Amino acid sequence: MMNNFISPAIADVMLGLMYLAIAVAILTTAYSVWHGLRFRRKGDDVVNGVPAGKIGWCVAIGFVLCMVLTFALASTKPIMTNGQLLTDTFWLRVADMFIYTSIILIIGCFVSAIVSRFRS
Repeated sequence: MMNNFISPAIADVMLGLMYLAIAVAILTTAYSVWHGLRFRRKGDDVVNGVPAGKIGWCVAIGFVLCMVLTFALASTKPIMTNGQLLTDTFWLRVADMFIYTSIILIIGCFVSAIVSRFRS
């Protein structure tokens, strides 16, 4: 079957802007986390008996490990997209990484909310 899909003229520009926006968001987030954890005042490490500094570092490291693990375990099976077979293993893994990491983080939020609800 012939593919009759014709891409709009501005699609490449929009895709480029989307990639740029995602890159800026990722870099801003990474810098913000690094800056917040690195330049924390020494008195802020323990707040009301809770080691906030250690928790912050554990969350940041856990998130990175989750991303790496989901990327490593992601599927490379080709999928049909817009009538064409997508076979680029890197982008297949990246898509799966974001999907699975989002699911894991959402489940973690629900579990955390339920546990904190019963603790108080």
